[in-house]
Amino acid sequence: MTASDASIKLSNGRDAEMVLYTIVVGGSSNTFSQIQNATGNKAGMYSNRTGILSPLWPTPIEVRQKYNGELSVAIPGVVDPLLRTDAPDLDMKSLCLNNLSEGRWFYNCNEDDVHTYLYC
Repeated sequence: MTASDASIKLSNGRDAEMVLYTIVVGGSSNTFSQIQNATGNKAGMYSNRTGILSPLWPTPIEVRQKYNGELSVAIPGVVDPLLRTDAPDLDMKSLCLNNLSEGRWFYNCNEDDVHTYLYC
């Protein structure tokens, strides 16, 4: 459930200056989604899908990084992928959710998989 967009920051460490990518889902009154790089520029796919977040129901957001560096974001059962970019510089060690949002996350580091998953 959200009163604003979902803002997910991905980093190689705990330092705020190490944030390499920010995923915005349901930005600008729930009208767009995008991945931004460290300089704030759009990276990869952009989505104009509106109404992706619900003010009443939790929206699962799946963040995947393939071992080759491809980063993708999906809303399971709705759109897959919602967003995608190449992120070879990202070795996902840290995840930060908007401090106004409630959330939980699960980290899957099975070496047999072709993805690293973060479920938000």
